[in-house]
Amino acid sequence: MANKDFKNIYNYQPLDPHDPKMPSLTKTPSSYEKTQTLDLNEHKSTKEPTQELVFESDKPKKKSSEVIIEGLEDSKKSASSIISKLKKQNEITQTTELEPELVTNDFVFPDPKSELNILNSFAHKRMTSYKELNETKARIKMSRGEVRIKLTQEEIQLVLNKFKAKVVKVTQKEVVLKNNKYGFEIYRNGSDKRYWVVATCFEEIWDPKSTNYMNLWTGNSFTGYGFHNFNETLEQTETMMTKGKTGWIMWKDHVIDWNKDTNRFYSGSEPKQFSYNEYKKIVKWYKENKIWILVKQEKVKDIEDLMEENKEKRRRGEKIPALSTIQEKLLQPPRKASLVYGYPVANPNYKGKDYVKPENKLYQIGFAYSE
Repeated sequence: MANKDFKNIYNYQPLDPHDPKMPSLTKTPSSYEKTQTLDLNEHKSTKEPTQELVFESDKPKKKSSEVIIEGLEDSKKSASSIISKLKKQNEITQTTELEPELVTNDFVFPDPKSELNILNSFAHKRMTSYKELNETKARIKMSRGEVRIKLTQEEIQLVLNKFKAKVVKVTQKEVVLKNNKYGFEIYRNGSDKRYWVVATCFEEIWDPKSTNYMNLWTGNSFTGYGFHNFNETLEQTETMMTKGKTGWIMWKDHVIDWNKDTNRFYSGSEPKQFSYNEYKKIVKWYKENKIWILVKQEKVKDIEDLMEENKEKRRRGEKIPALSTIQEKLLQPPRKASLVYGYPVANPNYKGKDYVKPENKLYQIGFAYSE
């Protein structure tokens, strides 16, 4: 389309300029004459009751200045009431006199011993629980009494004079003996008021300085006897040392020597008596090297002895016989050290009466067949 055609669009003219349907943007006096007014009074229905129509715009409105003034008056009233209350409080505070004790400039710290102190609240709770526990224990002890009654000095002396070197521990409530594999405990029970002798078991190897032991149990019962007479208790103790399970002890062999460098015990049929100092060294060495210690029997050749002989022959340049290979298969190695029990014996050179002291005794070590 040419530019001339675009210009004709803006210069458009209708065919009939007097067309009544064509709108006009300009008002003429004729247009005002054609407008009609609607009278509401003429169109009121005679059937319906007459009602006056009230519009929101017909209501009289208050001026904005009047509304603001009313709000100011309310706020003035409330402010004046508040000011009057503050004046009254000020007068009261000025007239009242404070006590001099309450007025101080010192900084007050919280009481560290108070239960309300946060830092010590847990400690106070723990202390109260301990106090209740101790009170409960005291009540039980008062109701049940002592578990064991103290032995008299005469009774303790009777035991010392009768068993001497076998006594390893003495207290006011019990006397502990160590016979061989087993031991015995003599005490007086607080419930039945009887004297009791009870068999005990000790650790391997028994240490004289720490007498740790426990009662010997067989099934659900322990090995022990109770008497009302103290002399009968001592007689029963002698019987248990020589008869029954606690008296008949089958020893495999006994320690006659030991070697700390090679971790070896040397055993024989006859026990050797060791002094306290040497026995103490054996106990320490055994506890530190228990899993490495082996036992070599006296006058019995084992595979270790054969290997030492062959080593010595090679060093001298001698020929090793063929029979040694057969001997290696037949000979047994040294056995593992187990079921080792130490016990005290009387020292013939000691003439005193302090039998409880371990330095005044001699000691023997044996290997048992079973526990």
